[in-house]
Amino acid sequence: MAGVDSGATTERNRDRDETMLEPDFDPVPTAVQIGRCAYPAPCRAPRCAATHATIVLRKIDAAGRPVRQIELCDRHAEAVIARERRRGFEIFDRRDWR
Repeated sequence: MAGVDSGATTERNRDRDETMLEPDFDPVPTAVQIGRCAYPAPCRAPRCAATHATIVLRKIDAAGRPVRQIELCDRHAEAVIARERRRGFEIFDRRDWR
C-alpha cells in the first residue's frame, strides 16, 4: 500500500509543479502606445539634431504593462511608428491625453 500512496503523491506533486505560474521576465511586446513627453528629455535617436523629445513611445505586452520606453522627437517617432505598424504591432495613439 505504501507504494501506491507514494506514486499518487509523486504524481500530484508533478502535476502541481507543471501548473505553477512562472513569471515571464522578458514579456513579448504586442502594441505601441504613443504619448506626449511632458518632461525634459533629449531625443534618444543617434545623432539627432533636435534638442528635446516631444513623444514617448512605450511598447506594451498583452496585459497592458510597459515593456520598453523611449523618448523621441516628432520626426524619429513617426519613423518608428511606421516601422512598428509594418511589423504588425497595434498602435495606441494617446497624444491627445493629458
